[in-house]
Amino acid sequence: MMKAHYDRRIKIIEKAALEADEFLYRYILKAVTEGLAYTHLKTRYDIPCGRDMYYDRYRKFFWLLSKKEIEYE
Repeated sequence: MMKAHYDRRIKIIEKAALEADEFLYRYILKAVTEGLAYTHLKTRYDIPCGRDMYYDRYRKFFWLLSKKEIEYE
């Protein structure tokens, strides 16, 4: 039962990241799950966008996630 609960939560997070930006979702997930800042993503993973665009999508992710959390409850 707990596994199903966490599987559902993981899918919600992944879906929100994908909806925020289909090209940057992997970077958004990495930042959220590992606590990484844009600077780290740029230097270590060569994220293919600028800081402003990244943080716009990052905020959009959390906005989408908050909507999905309301739907989930």
